[in-house]
Amino acid sequence: MKCRQWYYAQLRWAVMVEGKQGLREWKEAVHIFLSDDRETAFQQALLRGRMEEDCHEEGSRLIERRLAEVVRLDCMGVNQTEFRVDLGPKRAKQKLAFEHIFHPEETLPEEAF
Repeated sequence: MKCRQWYYAQLRWAVMVEGKQGLREWKEAVHIFLSDDRETAFQQALLRGRMEEDCHEEGSRLIERRLAEVVRLDCMGVNQTEFRVDLGPKRAKQKLAFEHIFHPEETLPEEAF
């Protein structure tokens, strides 16, 4: 039987505001979880990120949180514990229209080691 290893995934979501504002801010979080290999871990990270996408209204404007990217994906070995760490909001430095579509599955995350 193959030994599952712990992976660290840093995820980034874009908070998008309908209309002229577009990108409001970035939100980031870290997930640590067990997986069989790096490719499976990447797919798990994408799934976790997609599960946290949401949509709500503020007044008459639509606000969406969209998974933008898996920033980092590292294999941590076999002796860790699963947990998540919210990294807090991060101000947007670029302007993106509300209609912008992210494709996080097309960019492979970097490795620390």
